[in-house]
Amino acid sequence: MIARLTVKRVVRTLPAAAAALMGFLLLSGCDDKYDKSLTYPVRTDPLVLETFKQTPTQIDPPGDFDKPGFLYAQPNVPAEEKESKLLDPSKLSADQKHQMAAALEEMFGTPREPKVPTDFEGGGDEFVTLLRLDGDTLAEGSRLYRIHCLHCHGLSGNGRGPTSPWVNPHPRDYRQGKFKFTSVPQSAGGNDRKPRRGDLLRTLRAGIDGTSMPSFGLLEDDELQALASYVIHLSMRGQAEFMTIRSILKTRKDEDVDPKDQLKEDIEIIASRWKLADKNVIRPPEPKAPDMAKSIQHGHQLFLAKGCIGCHIDYGRQATYFYDDWGTIGRPADLTQSTYRGGRRPVDLYYRLDSGINGSNMPASGLKPDEIWDVVNFLQVLPYRDSRKEYQIAIHSD
Repeated sequence: MIARLTVKRVVRTLPAAAAALMGFLLLSGCDDKYDKSLTYPVRTDPLVLETFKQTPTQIDPPGDFDKPGFLYAQPNVPAEEKESKLLDPSKLSADQKHQMAAALEEMFGTPREPKVPTDFEGGGDEFVTLLRLDGDTLAEGSRLYRIHCLHCHGLSGNGRGPTSPWVNPHPRDYRQGKFKFTSVPQSAGGNDRKPRRGDLLRTLRAGIDGTSMPSFGLLEDDELQALASYVIHLSMRGQAEFMTIRSILKTRKDEDVDPKDQLKEDIEIIASRWKLADKNVIRPPEPKAPDMAKSIQHGHQLFLAKGCIGCHIDYGRQATYFYDDWGTIGRPADLTQSTYRGGRRPVDLYYRLDSGINGSNMPASGLKPDEIWDVVNFLQVLPYRDSRKEYQIAIHSD
């Protein structure tokens, strides 16, 4: 009886408590959006202009990643190479920083009220509609990003949120405009090609195996769409800032560069690449129904003959570290583990072999479509001892 009365009292109390809490939140001005006064910070960490070619000796220790000067302190990279391949934004004058910050805010808004510029050739309503970059969608994406993504990817999409130094591989930095896992062919931008919207949505829905990037598949489709739009916004803003800093300090350092004019030029280039990616997709031919044993064995032969084994040493079990285009340290996949960060569907493996992985040392294979399917068949068998035995694929551990 006492327990029943207690439950009734609690149930009756809950609506009143909830109402009181809601009233407190409204009075305090607290909500799930950014404060109106918050702005995106001007970049302070180095720009990576070229990839370090040395072989790192180890993954960076936990907590080191976001330390000032982290890239400049990379071991076994000569000081002169760091100076030539890294660019320090602190060398901008105070006036240049102020002008660039003001221009970026004018063009891209603030975290609470994000937007994209449209007053350039190829811009306008068509551009906004194509990439779903209207104000309402971006505002909703910003709200959701703050809840789900900021702690890893950072306020500006720099990959340096408070969680980032403690997870490895580190979260992606969107500001170079590079995304690893795309279904876009090399012909649509090479190593700088953009992902299609579907690529971003696949990553959000599936997560990335072997990393701290989870699946957000429980979110509604319109929420995922808004997040994808906001990631495009952050990437466009960050890459425009990257390119403008590079122009001021490197490629046009002997000229009197107006940051706002330079941003406008760079934004037009960036927008054209996003539009190009949207119109291009790798279209694998339907795989034939070959003798599977012959296909797998041929795929193994191609894997060895085309040099894949040179990076995926011992099929990835003894692969060595490398510096990627973001200056972080990566390692070729251990293909015996069946952990594929870009997706485990056969078509995902086809995309990687066809056009490589942006920002990493994974190049396009140069194989013909039927040959790619043979290698895909081989990769799907490789992790499993019994399957290897069935198809007469011998590796060292066998």
